[in-house]
Amino acid sequence: MKIEKIEDLDGLRFENFRFEKIEDELIIKNIGEKYEIKFSLNEKRRVKIAESIEKLTGLKLSFSRLEGREITSYIESKGFNKSIWSLAGKAMCDYNMVEEGDRIAVGISGGKDSLTLLNILVRVKMITRVNFEIIPIHIHPKQKSIATNEIEDYCKFLGLELIVEETNLEDILFGEDKMKNPCFMCGRMRRGILYRMMKEQNINKLALGHHKDDIIETFLLNTFYQGNLGVMKPKYMSKEHGVEVIRPMAYLEESTVIRYARRINLPILKSQCEYETSKDSKRLEVKKMIEELSKKSENIRSVIFNSIKPLLKD
Repeated sequence: MKIEKIEDLDGLRFENFRFEKIEDELIIKNIGEKYEIKFSLNEKRRVKIAESIEKLTGLKLSFSRLEGREITSYIESKGFNKSIWSLAGKAMCDYNMVEEGDRIAVGISGGKDSLTLLNILVRVKMITRVNFEIIPIHIHPKQKSIATNEIEDYCKFLGLELIVEETNLEDILFGEDKMKNPCFMCGRMRRGILYRMMKEQNINKLALGHHKDDIIETFLLNTFYQGNLGVMKPKYMSKEHGVEVIRPMAYLEESTVIRYARRINLPILKSQCEYETSKDSKRLEVKKMIEELSKKSENIRSVIFNSIKPLLKD
C-alpha cells in the first residue's frame, strides 16, 4: 500500500486490524484477538514505524517519496556494507569517478543492475560533501507494451525525476532484415541516444550498471571470439562524444546484486528481450562456463578479475 504519511492509515481496515489516529498516536486494534498496538507519530521515524507495522500486521507499506536521511536509511536498511557499499566506494575512489559539479546521467534499463547503481549514487550523494547531480534516463522502445510507471515512481521515491526517451529501435533491429544476434548493435544504438541527450542537457558523465561479472565475461568473449584483449574499463573518456563513462559497480559480483535487489524489493522492469536467453548468446555461454568453474574454485571470478586489472586503467 502506497501512502504519503503514516496518518493516511486513519480509518483503514486490514484483515483483523483497524487503524485509528487519535491526537499524536496511531492505534491499531486487532478485533479478533482484542488487543491494541500504539505508535507515537513522528515524521523522523516513519520508515521504522512502517517496518514495524508490516512485521506486526502483515500490511506492506511504501511511501510515495522519502526525505533526507530516510533515503539512506532505506537504501542501507538491509546491510551489504562490505559486499556493496565498501566495494562501490573503493571503485569510485580508485578511479576518481565522482567529482564536484558533475552532472551524471544514469542509464536506467529497469533491471536489477541499473536500479542498484542508482541507489549507490544516491547514497554517495547523501553521505558525502561532493556536490553533483544525478539524472536517470530510460530508453524505451515505442513498440513495447510494458509500462514504465514503476521505475518512474521509484525515481520520485528517491527524489529524482526519470527522463523517458521513446525510440523506434525495434523497427531498426527487428525489421525485415532481422539480425541473428543484435545485442551489440542494440547496445551501441542505445548508447548513441544517451550521448545525444547528454550533449543536449550539458551532462558530462554517464554511469552504467556493469559489474565484475560483466567485465570478466566481456574480456573472455573478446579473447575467445575476437582474438583481442579488449576490456570494459571502470572509467574511460569517450573522446568522440566528449563525456566520461563510469562503472561504480566494477568491483561488485552479480550474485550480490541479485541478493540486494530481492532483499530490498526493487521494482524491476521485466525484460521482453528474447535474446537474453537465446541459445545463440555467446555471453550466456561464457556466463555458464564461469558458473561451472566456480563450483570447483569459488574465487574464480576474483582470480580472473585480478589478472586483468592492469588492462582496466584508462
